[in-house]
Amino acid sequence: MSPTVSFSSSITLPTNLTSSLTTIVCQDFAYGDSCSYGENNTVPIIDTAPVRKVNITFKFNVTFIQAFLNLTSPESQIFINKLEAQLRSLCRQADPQAYKTVKVIKLSEGSVVAKSLAEYQYQNNETQIEFINTHLSVVLKNILQNANNLNKISLAFGNQSVELNDLSFEAPAITNITELKPFINCTQFANYTEEISNGQWQCVGPCKRNPDYCNGHGECLNDIYRGPVCRCYETSLEQFYGPQCDLFRRGPGFYGALFGSLAVALLLFIIIVIAVIFKRRHTYTWKRSNSQRRRLSFLEGDFFDFTDTRISNLGLAGTYRSENI
Repeated sequence: MSPTVSFSSSITLPTNLTSSLTTIVCQDFAYGDSCSYGENNTVPIIDTAPVRKVNITFKFNVTFIQAFLNLTSPESQIFINKLEAQLRSLCRQADPQAYKTVKVIKLSEGSVVAKSLAEYQYQNNETQIEFINTHLSVVLKNILQNANNLNKISLAFGNQSVELNDLSFEAPAITNITELKPFINCTQFANYTEEISNGQWQCVGPCKRNPDYCNGHGECLNDIYRGPVCRCYETSLEQFYGPQCDLFRRGPGFYGALFGSLAVALLLFIIIVIAVIFKRRHTYTWKRSNSQRRRLSFLEGDFFDFTDTRISNLGLAGTYRSENI
């Protein structure tokens, strides 16, 4: 029978490494040990936000070939990739936050006329919506007509001349922040609602909408999975409890203070009673002693006071006779 050999091994991880493995990093809108609590105001998710579309047409002094009629042909792809690379940089300059994409959608004859479509996504901000609807056209036109920018495009196509042939904006998809509401989504947060605050949509937590949810006896927390929850106030003297801190009970410290006060009061009462009894006994003893002293003094006065006996001579025993001298 062959002997059995067993091996054991252990790996000790550094303390700082162990703690880092258990650290949870919450997203910006959440906090807590398990990232389950949300701020009163959080940024909502915008589902497929509407865009403002811009038609951009450039005319290139380049010989048109039949392959350009098919945008998937190798010749078309080379031309399109060069142009889109230039347009992405220029269109993004007009509004870096709102810029979404630009694509060449058609190549036609007339030398080569390239029609492109750019899209700017509406942001959750009243000011940016106004910019896209009223100012973007002027800003983008100045960028695309700039001589230096046209020279960059020309250089990409072998120094062939190029000019902006057309720039037109489609009708605005929305005109103000209110019309963005159908695209606002707060469903990832339990009991949150959509509200406009400081010119933008926000997901507002139930604790902010109902500040008295915990009846003033606890801290309201927005649980992003369950809804509002209360963390009730509690001291050694009093404790609030219940789903909305609407119930109350005395804490152990209260009863300790109560019984302690009663014990002190009882002790004080006993001391007072003892003091009264002692004083009464002392007073009775003093009065009795004083009375006895007064009696003795009276007897001494009666027995030894000879000032009123009317006897003129006191002497030896015998018969005495009074004579006139």
